[in-house]
Parts: sequence; C-alpha cells; structure tokens
Amino acid sequence: MSEARFLVVSLNPVMQRTLLYESWKENQVNRTRTHYLHASGKGVNVARVLTQLGEEAVHLTHAGGADRERFLTMCRKDGLTIYAADSGSEIRTCVTILSGENHSSTELIADAGPVAAGTDEAVRREFEKLIAKSGFLIISGTRAPGYRDDLYPWMVQEATKRGVTSILDIKGEDLKACLPCGPALIKPNLSEFCSTFLPELGVEEHEADESALETAAKEMERIYRDYGILTVLTLGARGALGWNGQERIRRPALSITPLNTIGCGDAFTAGLAYSLAEGQSLIDALDKAAECAAANAGLIKPGVIE
Repeated sequence: MSEARFLVVSLNPVMQRTLLYESWKENQVNRTRTHYLHASGKGVNVARVLTQLGEEAVHLTHAGGADRERFLTMCRKDGLTIYAADSGSEIRTCVTILSGENHSSTELIADAGPVAAGTDEAVRREFEKLIAKSGFLIISGTRAPGYRDDLYPWMVQEATKRGVTSILDIKGEDLKACLPCGPALIKPNLSEFCSTFLPELGVEEHEADESALETAAKEMERIYRDYGILTVLTLGARGALGWNGQERIRRPALSITPLNTIGCGDAFTAGLAYSLAEGQSLIDALDKAAECAAANAGLIKPGVIE
C-alpha cells in the first residue's frame, strides 16, 4: 500500500445520473439525448479533485449490491485509489436535472439504505491501516444508516493521536461529537452550520441573511475559543466566510455562468485542503477553493475541475 497525503472518508456513495435539457417542465414528459452516469458522492468528488490537482488521495467508503463493481470501475478509471468495504447495500442513485435556459441544477436525492452488520468494523479496520500512512484526513458527508454513532469521532481522535490534520465537511450530531476530538478545521455551508449550532435561526440553503451570518460568525469565534478549531462557511454564490483564529475573512465567489453546480462544495473542500497542506494562508486557501468550485460549476460532470 503506497503512502498518500490525503485520506478521504465518505460513507454514502452515489451513482449520479445527470440529464441536460434546454428547458424542462413539471408534470410533462421531458426527453433528452444528453445524459450521463458518473460515480459520485462527496468523498468521490473530493478525492477526484485532489487527484486532478496532482495529489495522492485515497478514498475510503463502502459499496454493495448490483452497482458495486461498476461504481469501483468508474472510480478507478478516474484515477482514484479506493477502498470500499462490501456493505451488502445497494448504492443509491441520485438525479441531477440541468436547465440550459435557466442555468439551474436541480438535484433529486435518494436516501441511502442501511449497511449490513459488520460494515462498521470492516471500515474501522481499513481506516487504521490507511490513517497510519496519511498526513491529512478529510471526512465528508452524512454516513449511511447502520454505522455506530461514535465512528466519525473515533476517526478524528485516531487521526489526532497520530498527528494527522483533520478537515470535516459534516453536520449535525456527527459534527458536534467530533469537536472535542481535535479536528483542525470544519467546513459546513451556512445552512448546515446553523442547523447544527444555531437551529433557532432556521436558515435555508442559499438564504442571503446577513444578520444570520453575523450570528454564525460569532459562533465560529466561540468554537475557536472553546476548541481551537478554525471554521469556513460556504455561502453559495455569495462566496465564503472564514475564521482564522484572529479575524474574519470574507471572500467572494468567482462570477461565472454555471453549467452544473453539483459537487461545487466538494471541489471547494478539495481546493481548501490542498492549499492548507501546501502551507498557504487561509486567505489564499479560500481563493484556491473558490477557483476549484468555479471550475467544477463550468463542467457537466460533478466533482471535477478539468
């Protein structure tokens, strides 16, 4: 097993069906000849962008059912090194509908089924092998049902014990449980951050509420005071807000006409982690992350920059 700088963990793989229409209408038959099927999910997307940035990245996940081999073959064709526990569960298929007329991306998400008994233990065994050869751990996304609640905190704790830097793009109870375990940086979007730490605000995705953002910024500072953890919040078309331990850093999104915005947050995570691993400042890392997100938005395939 070769050494890789990045270990990317995501326990919710996806077969992503993308359909491109000039326009489409609800409650009518819509036909297109332009459609694609890709291996995806937050971890695949992050690992794929890191690979395209020239990094060695290993992706740890699970896969089962009829699409297991097709999913793994697609990942390997993209140049990914992937370790997937056989979960016995079908890989979910999610659908993206792209409108050329409106430059919109509509995602239809299928929830994952539970993984089989023993999958948690298999993932932990593989993780222990891989983390010993990694410098950075990235955990992305919601884990499928069937895993123990302590899995992500255990991973972060194991990484911290080995001096491995952890970056988390997760939310909810998983994120809160990981804070005492020593991650370096958390990177939810504004809606996920508020639903986790400030549920009373009721912030929806892509909501442009500056008062909510100010409240969230103060919560970012509290998290740093209590745990020493940096926070980056992605704000969609409004860019990103970071806290580097001393000051707030607000950076704009690059202005482009998007083709497919699915995977932009994952491309952002990959660009951010890549730059921080190179020793760049958070300001420069946010700019690189924005470049990666914009590159992804200009392409049909999710989780790519080229």
